[in-house]
Amino acid sequence: NGVVISTAANNQNYPEIAADGSAGAIVTWQDYRGGSYYDIYAQRVNASGAVQWTANGVASCTAANYQRYPRIATDVSGGAIITWEDYHNGNVADIYSQRVNASGIVQWTANGVAICTATNAQLLPQIVSDAVGGALIMWQDSRGGGNSDLYIQKVNASGGVPWISNGVAVCTASSSEINQQ
Repeated sequence: NGVVISTAANNQNYPEIAADGSAGAIVTWQDYRGGSYYDIYAQRVNASGAVQWTANGVASCTAANYQRYPRIATDVSGGAIITWEDYHNGNVADIYSQRVNASGIVQWTANGVAICTATNAQLLPQIVSDAVGGALIMWQDSRGGGNSDLYIQKVNASGGVPWISNGVAVCTASSSEINQQ
């Protein structure tokens, strides 16, 4: 029947998983344990299936309002980088990210670093490791006010975003580009 990752109150949805480099895994999910809004949590499981961090996971982001649809990639040091849609600035989604080390300690600013806070909504992030401790994050972006475009940003191991502010356009063709979940 598997290993219990979280038995916290209310719902835990949209789990995502990444290898930890030691035959185990790190799982992230959106979590409604507070009963008001979804937050982002993570848990590490070792090669024997034993959970390694605080019971019911460690918080990656518990900022105001909703955080949802987390995605995860290895940080190549036994931890992971997690990204998600974040509504803590209001009713329009931005993209945020957090790194959790192999011991379950968040490494960047409390509640994550901003990957993109451009006008209008940024939705449905995807993430892949850059193989040197950071990640590349891509999302669907409606900063132009009409059709959605695709943007990408690099985040390094220390939480810096070295490319231009709010990311680099991947495709801005005349019709909508959609990043499927």
